[in-house]
Amino acid sequence: ASSLQLEIAVAEVVDYLRITNDFAPALAQVVERKVAADAARKAGIRVTTRELQRAADGFRSLRDLNKASDTHAWLKSAGITLEALEDYLTTNILISKFKDRLVKKAPKRLSNSKAVKDTIRNLAYREWLQEAMGD
Repeated sequence: ASSLQLEIAVAEVVDYLRITNDFAPALAQVVERKVAADAARKAGIRVTTRELQRAADGFRSLRDLNKASDTHAWLKSAGITLEALEDYLTTNILISKFKDRLVKKAPKRLSNSKAVKDTIRNLAYREWLQEAMGD
């Protein structure tokens, strides 16, 4: 089997996403993540090296990247730097911790079950995000 190699510019991807109406939702998610991570940092929330390592381990496990060489190959094929992956995982952790903080403001009677607690966590985050985004 031959290996097909193509050059694809970021602008082509952006154009495709705009044409298919997928650009605005993707951009909105990126902006939301940045706003939430910034608020988490301003609230004093930090990510430890151990937390980042645990998140990286989980990320690799989900993708069957069992060796360092597997991870490096995946990063290269995806066109992602290690720093970009670490930033992504750090943002995930910051948002998760921020959601936990928002849940603490919810009435205790609402958080009796895990499903209800998860729903409240996500609703509290969405409500905060709407306010933060000025909607």
